Amino acid sequence: MADDNPAKGLYDKTVQMVHSVQEHISNITGTSTALSKQVILQKLLENGTLQMEHIRNALQIGIGYYLNRNLQQIPYTTQHLNDSTEDVERLNFPASGGGEKNTPSHQLPDFDCEAYALNTFFCLMNVYGIDPRILRNSVVNSGELKELANPASSGSLLYLSADKEFVVKTIRDYDTKFIQEKFLSTFMDYVRKCPKTLITKLFGLYGYIPSIPKEKLGFSMETFTLHFAIFSNFIPSKFEIHEKYDLKGSSFGRDANAIEKRKDTPTFKDNDFRDLHPNGIKLSPSIYKNLTDILTHDIKFLESLNIMDYSLVLAIHNKDNPIKPKRIGILESLLESARDTFMVGQSETTDKKDDDKEKNDKSKQERSSDTMGMRYQTINTYDTLKFDGIPAVNEAGERLLLFIGILDILQTFDICKTMQRQYETAENSSAIDDRSIVEADFYANRFKDFIFNDVFKSTTDETGTHSVSLSAVKSHN
Repeated sequence: MADDNPAKGLYDKTVQMVHSVQEHISNITGTSTALSKQVILQKLLENGTLQMEHIRNALQIGIGYYLNRNLQQIPYTTQHLNDSTEDVERLNFPASGGGEKNTPSHQLPDFDCEAYALNTFFCLMNVYGIDPRILRNSVVNSGELKELANPASSGSLLYLSADKEFVVKTIRDYDTKFIQEKFLSTFMDYVRKCPKTLITKLFGLYGYIPSIPKEKLGFSMETFTLHFAIFSNFIPSKFEIHEKYDLKGSSFGRDANAIEKRKDTPTFKDNDFRDLHPNGIKLSPSIYKNLTDILTHDIKFLESLNIMDYSLVLAIHNKDNPIKPKRIGILESLLESARDTFMVGQSETTDKKDDDKEKNDKSKQERSSDTMGMRYQTINTYDTLKFDGIPAVNEAGERLLLFIGILDILQTFDICKTMQRQYETAENSSAIDDRSIVEADFYANRFKDFIFNDVFKSTTDETGTHSVSLSAVKSHN
């Protein structure tokens, strides 16, 4: 039926356009604010006004207080289902403690801590099937947070809980707003429908505000909030990880840099994977179908929110070959050769025990290569509930356990990314579709094509003794 009120239709379009413009302005402002905040943070750390351990410890105190308080209230499973995802609570945590909210005393400089949508996150944990006490015991009670990234080099803060079960990382002001206004409630509904999702699970949003007098800095810190998100760490600590990849489906600039490659367990990228696994990783037909079905739903969900630039992080435990692969360039290869020559004297005096171990490792590689067919036959004999991994084999027939998660899920194709894409097009138009910054729908299709066709391959038949479910990720991931 034709619109009987064209004036109303015009008004609705105008309102929609105004909202769109406001959102674009907010995105630009948020990006600018994030850059300014990184500079300020680095300066405060450099001159000693702030200390890294103060931020870590204050976070644990604040998070612990909010979690403990909510755990003492009426059961969270049904009480707060209708609470707003945009709720924000801010409390001052003086060193002396006490006050109206009875905050704990501590030995740190005074600070404020914010909790965002706390009741909604408690409901989300109920949807995960996770008791919030697990989060509290891990992030707060298991020991000090371990620093993984320093703002002096990366501009961000990244922590790992002492028991390695959760990751705490800084996010932009805009990301916090996006989670509260658009992502959180939608994600909760999605997890209810797709409980086996491989999208990294979000457990909370918190803010840290240092109490620094205005006279000392020349400006107020009242609005200087470091926002932190808590995510599950899907890579188990009980297994040694022999390979790790951050995969986006793009190729331009998707090589790990020289510094990363020198690490004991580097995080490789797309081009490294193409070089190290030119034939992909083999999965049984049932596992391949389950995995692609789950990822298809996950990618569709992210695309519906205009999210792009996410990564599939793939961690590999090799049951047959403990030697970690390397991928180095010509110059790096020459340097490695020089280093090996220099170390030859030391290698000649190696303990006989180490020599025997190397022989065993070598023979193990030879056996797995010679018996590739046998390895395929054992692909479905793993108990994934016991091992918390997805069974697979590589080109050499070596048995693998895979740990998979979709990370970096907060980047939308906003006005800033549009401008960045336009700049990159002008800079090098021939490589524009090979970059990470593309429209959400294009990104989704390219991502699926790479993951489903290049990274994972299905074997020709179902040779295992029983089918393996993809309830492969740990219970709280």
